Amino acid sequence: MSPEYATYDDSKLTSLLIDRDRAAFAEIYSRYWPILYKHAFRMLKEENESEDVVQEVFTKLWQKAPSLQADISIGAYLYISTRNAILNFFSKNKVHHAYLSDLGNFLDQAQEITDYRIRERILSKLIEGEIEKLPPRMREVFELKRNQNLSYKEIAGVMNISELTVKTQMNKAISTLRNKFGNHLPSFFISL
Repeated sequence: MSPEYATYDDSKLTSLLIDRDRAAFAEIYSRYWPILYKHAFRMLKEENESEDVVQEVFTKLWQKAPSLQADISIGAYLYISTRNAILNFFSKNKVHHAYLSDLGNFLDQAQEITDYRIRERILSKLIEGEIEKLPPRMREVFELKRNQNLSYKEIAGVMNISELTVKTQMNKAISTLRNKFGNHLPSFFISL
């Protein structure tokens, strides 16, 4: 690896990585492997599994490199990829609920603002995925309330249904999401 690669910022390295530059990949690997391993180990509490997760993240990074967007934040991308690999690991080992509990504890700890925002985006994405699984009518009521901040009366007018139906659908949607995410949900939907 050329010593000059160590002087490149992440943006330059990402551009080179997209063009399949092995030295850029090696520099990204050396910069981020220790950080990602430390994070994986904190969640998995096992050296071999943590190494496997991080190695998988870098293998996929190399495979997907040509399709990455040039303006991507490689640090955030790798962090999210590691988080997803950990989620997949827990999911495969049927301890997903234990992970959500650990995630709750992790979210409660004071961390750097950047770290907090990344975790918030991940949880938000999980919540968005669950919203997509809601029945169509319930999802439409929920999204009109959340995205357009319409009153129940306004939603009833838009959808040509009663206010009681709107309220019932909204309560069912929130109840469904709270069952999935417990105490993590209110921080995203305080205004509902």
